[in-house]
Amino acid sequence: MSIDAQVARMKAAWPLFTVHNIDRAQQSARWTGHVEPHLTRYKLEIRYEVGNFPEVRVLTPPLTRLPGNAEGALPHVYPPADDPTLCLFDPEAGQWDFSMAIAETTLPWACDWIVCYEFWLITGVWRGGGRHAGDPPLPRKETL
Repeated sequence: MSIDAQVARMKAAWPLFTVHNIDRAQQSARWTGHVEPHLTRYKLEIRYEVGNFPEVRVLTPPLTRLPGNAEGALPHVYPPADDPTLCLFDPEAGQWDFSMAIAETTLPWACDWIVCYEFWLITGVWRGGGRHAGDPPLPRKETL
């Protein structure tokens, strides 16, 4: 899906998200906007370049860490610790591909991640599923 198609789908589904830095030569864009899936209002940033996986960051409020938590101080994020991106799908399991619309996958998944995060803050247990960092990789499927 081209960057123009991604921009159009985002505009249609999430009109309050603002697109920034559309680069048609690089086939990339960045969006920012607010969501409030449960308890708190969050400002998100989505960065995407065709051919790479989308990256989602929580810009505000700062994500809380629980040092010593069995699932990690902040589970289901990619490093670096001072600028984590949300782990919304398992690339090794083929849960996202470049034909998918960010508006229909990535952003709803980010809202789900936030609900799981808020529940984790309350309980200390991540109920969102998925593999944790350090879990063994998925078994490879052989093709004939």
